[in-house]
Amino acid sequence: MPESGAAPARQRGWAGLVVLLLAVLIVALLAGTMLKHYGAPGAPPARAAGSATGAGRVETEGAVPAPGNAVARARGLEETVRQQAADLERRIDDVAR
Repeated sequence: MPESGAAPARQRGWAGLVVLLLAVLIVALLAGTMLKHYGAPGAPPARAAGSATGAGRVETEGAVPAPGNAVARARGLEETVRQQAADLERRIDDVAR
């Protein structure tokens, strides 16, 4: 005959598993939403309400930029930061002389 304390412990294990599965499901849904929002490769573009023009044609103005554009912008920003760092280094060297 099982002890009366054994059943709640077993139920706590199942409850923990269910809570863990719910947390994983929520994270997966949020990740999918973020990937769609930020324009993941292979994801269909997000459509704004009322932006359809004609049969099956969708305006893309104001849409999330394609990942290639984001990479190009990031590279441009990197170059700008490097240039500013070089300028700052030159100014520091001039002041130190």
